[in-house]
Formats: sequence, C-alpha cells, structure tokens
Amino acid sequence: MEESIETQHAWLTAHPEEEAKYAGEFIAVADGRIVAHGKNAGEVLGAARKLGYEPLLAQAYGDEVLVF
Repeated sequence: MEESIETQHAWLTAHPEEEAKYAGEFIAVADGRIVAHGKNAGEVLGAARKLGYEPLLAQAYGDEVLVF
C-alpha cells in the first residue's frame, strides 16, 4: 500500500536524527525510512522509484529540511 505524502512527512518530522545523517543531500522517504540519498535530486528520486517507491523528496540541512 502506497503511503501518503502526509504520512511520509510525519515520519520525517518525527525522526530529525535520521534526516541529520544526510545533511547537504537530497533524501527520499518511503515505508517509514530513508530509501535513497545523494547530491542529485533526480538521481535520488530515480533510485527510490527503481526500488518501487513513490517517495517524499526532501533536501536535508541538518537542522531543518526542505520538502518537495
């Protein structure tokens, strides 16, 4: 079952320690975890989709996150 963007965002908000691990990178959140990360948003999104996810894409800054 596909998670809603709201569910993915809620997980990310509840786990700032996970987001902080990838400061300066784009992250793809799905299935209650970060399923892909890297410096290129398109590559991160593509990697997550290859795994079968339609993730929440965000950019991690360590102390905050920008959600797309």
